[in-house]
Amino acid sequence: MSQLKSLIRVSKPAERLLKPLHVPHKLLMGPGPSNAPPRVLAALAMPLLGHLHPEFCEIMDDVKAGIQYAFQTCNPVTLAISGTGHAAMEAALCNAVEPNDVVVIAQNGIWGQRAADMALRNGANVKTIVKPPGEVFNLHEFAQALEVHKPKLMFVCHGESSSGSLQPLEGIGELCHR
Repeated sequence: MSQLKSLIRVSKPAERLLKPLHVPHKLLMGPGPSNAPPRVLAALAMPLLGHLHPEFCEIMDDVKAGIQYAFQTCNPVTLAISGTGHAAMEAALCNAVEPNDVVVIAQNGIWGQRAADMALRNGANVKTIVKPPGEVFNLHEFAQALEVHKPKLMFVCHGESSSGSLQPLEGIGELCHR
């Protein structure tokens, strides 16, 4: 016991740990994180609920209804994922891709590269169409990739924040449903 006592040294906490945390107000102008509106900050200051409380379940039902409205879906398996956009992208790909599925990834920045990595880790047969960062794809390039590879899934990043490009989406859904 005396040997153990000699190994344990209790010291005083650093002085800064005894003071309230000070976080300065900053105007965040990047692709994320972003400033929260006062209404959101007020909601965050409300008392906590446990995940099994009936009120928590009601709130989650409201969130689900909001997501279903925003995405115009009645799918009963509509989920809010507590995490980053990267976490949501990984959840989507992990649930949609099975081993040996052919997946076309439009790659013109870091998000396309990450999607390709995720699909590969899930055993997909990944086919990429590649543009330099900042450039966008045209409908002909998508149509050609769909015709040649006949994928189960095609990944396209609408807002490629790593390069600042905005991929037009109009017409892509129609190509996929051919």
